[in-house]
Amino acid sequence: MKRNKMLLLMLLCFLTWFAVNSSLVYSAPAKDAKYSVDAQEIEYDMASGDGTTKGKTTIKHDGGTAVGQKGSTFNSKKRTGHLYGGVVADKEDQHLRSQELIIYTDKYVSAVGDAVIIKGGRKLEAPRVDYHDDTSFAETLGGSARITETDGSWLSAGKITYDMKAGLANATGGVNLESKPRNMTGTSDTAIYNTNETGYIELIGNAVAVQDGNTIRGDKLRITNVSDKNSKSHAQGNVRIVFVPKEDNEQVDNPAFGEGAVLMANGQTNFNPESNLLDRVKGTDFATEDKKA
Repeated sequence: MKRNKMLLLMLLCFLTWFAVNSSLVYSAPAKDAKYSVDAQEIEYDMASGDGTTKGKTTIKHDGGTAVGQKGSTFNSKKRTGHLYGGVVADKEDQHLRSQELIIYTDKYVSAVGDAVIIKGGRKLEAPRVDYHDDTSFAETLGGSARITETDGSWLSAGKITYDMKAGLANATGGVNLESKPRNMTGTSDTAIYNTNETGYIELIGNAVAVQDGNTIRGDKLRITNVSDKNSKSHAQGNVRIVFVPKEDNEQVDNPAFGEGAVLMANGQTNFNPESNLLDRVKGTDFATEDKKA
């Protein structure tokens, strides 16, 4: 009997040593989410679930995989973690890169340091991005936020909140944009950006859009069908349009400034004034169709 107790005690000691020194720690998985940590070196407290790793570390949680090159801290019971050094994470169609990754839950993470999140081909960049996986909602922190489209078009601002599922972003703090297909740039104080295929950009406050050298200014500019080079622009409040002089045999073809404005630029006056952009927006107070993200 005593011998059996001694053997059992030795077995328990060996299992404890193995858990602390093994290169793989796998906690008892919950029914709805598995959690595992794999690293070159692990120190682990079985009672609290706290652990630290050194070197390349992989944390897998609820279908997602995150890899850090410079170790981590984690808690297997709370399913949390903090990865360091050139972190790369993937889950379904979502790809993330950053210097650090803080895992609060399987649905909420913070990417810190040169953070990049790519979903559906669109890229969101900032010094830090907080991301909610269950709602596909991202919020940038630290300034210098930027959304880049698959065609190379981009919008930057001091802060961006982005509902990736709805394709709706709110940008504040020195908005700048460039549309590659439309050869257009723009600036404003704030902006609402619908990134869907037939979406729009609404520039609000000191709004300016420049296309092919021609400029339109207003308190608010709304550019529809942003992915189409033949998209339309609508202006409101203190509107001013400036056209670059064309050669005698060169016709202006700029649908974004409205049919009436194009006809005026080409020296034509025998058109219905109601088609003129300025006349069309004088008594119009267009409202944003979508709610802010």
